[in-house]
Amino acid sequence: MIDLQQTKKLQLIWPQARINNSAVTVASVDRKGFNYATIRIAIGATDIGLTTFKLQESDDNTTFTDVPNADFSISPLSLPSNTNSNTLWEWQIDLRAPRKRYLRPAITVGNGSAGAFLAATAELSRAEQSPTTPTSQGLTGVATV
Repeated sequence: MIDLQQTKKLQLIWPQARINNSAVTVASVDRKGFNYATIRIAIGATDIGLTTFKLQESDDNTTFTDVPNADFSISPLSLPSNTNSNTLWEWQIDLRAPRKRYLRPAITVGNGSAGAFLAATAELSRAEQSPTTPTSQGLTGVATV
């Protein structure tokens, strides 16, 4: 198997109706057993910027705190705006650093006319034990061509 295929994929935000003037419900990631994570946010059509766009972590999957340098509202990063339709954003996280077990994005969409379409995924890599089956990779189906 190719090393890049030996990752675990998770859907954090499923495609859904536009979100407007609201915090987004986002699943958390249990990163136990992995040394690297990539969390991607896809912003579809939007007429409003995001007011919160940061990464958080937790030891117990209940009480979350902000990850330093992972808040897009703090320079040099900048929040996605109403001109960021159809863009892809990403956090690249070295989990070997002192990181807590659970990760999740915290996202709030501002108050626009229609709001924003969002979807999010996480990919865990550099595993202590590589996932080798579709199920252990977080997939329902795989076509190898």
